Amino acid sequence: MQQLDPASYDQWYDTPRGSWIARCESRLLLTLATVMDGSLLDIGAGTGHFSRMFSHHGLEVTALDPSAVMLNYARQRYSASYYVQARAEQLPFPSKSYDYCSAITSLCFVPKPEQALKEMWRVCRKGVLLGLLHHPSLLYLLKADTAGYAGARWDRYQDIQKWADNLMPPPKIRHGYAIHLPSGNSVARLLESIMPIHTPTGGFLAVYLENVASTK
Repeated sequence: MQQLDPASYDQWYDTPRGSWIARCESRLLLTLATVMDGSLLDIGAGTGHFSRMFSHHGLEVTALDPSAVMLNYARQRYSASYYVQARAEQLPFPSKSYDYCSAITSLCFVPKPEQALKEMWRVCRKGVLLGLLHHPSLLYLLKADTAGYAGARWDRYQDIQKWADNLMPPPKIRHGYAIHLPSGNSVARLLESIMPIHTPTGGFLAVYLENVASTK
């Protein structure tokens, strides 16, 4: 992944289109995960946008990223979270250290996502929440290999099912899609408001892997 300027990257969320996309993605993530409380490890946190969102919903967040530049920027924006520099494939935490793990549009830049997911499953007690770039979508056709998407991997739901095959205990998996028309114009917003979350045309794929054994 190319090194992005943190301030420029974060400012995208303040644009009309960026803020709309972020709201749609956040709404879908929270819909799939239903009620979350306790601690969360946000992997590939970048400038901390989704870390702040989770924190504002009452979670005690640790933001993890391989980039010290990104983490320093995130820390300056929001000091309430904890910040750790590390890679997703080798998390520096004991097993079951957190209630939840999340990785929102960050696994698409990890060469071995199945290894990262295995690590996330190891360190969490209740569930893993993923936000991924979805391959068969208009967003892919328009944005693949451009700007911030350069070098990103675009996945399908079947890929995540394969990554999860060897997780123990086996997770219960829920998923959904958002951002069907990425323009963010009035037509896109209307469509987004009425489109069922399981319609597989969205550019954003959200997946929640729940450890049902932890609730028994």
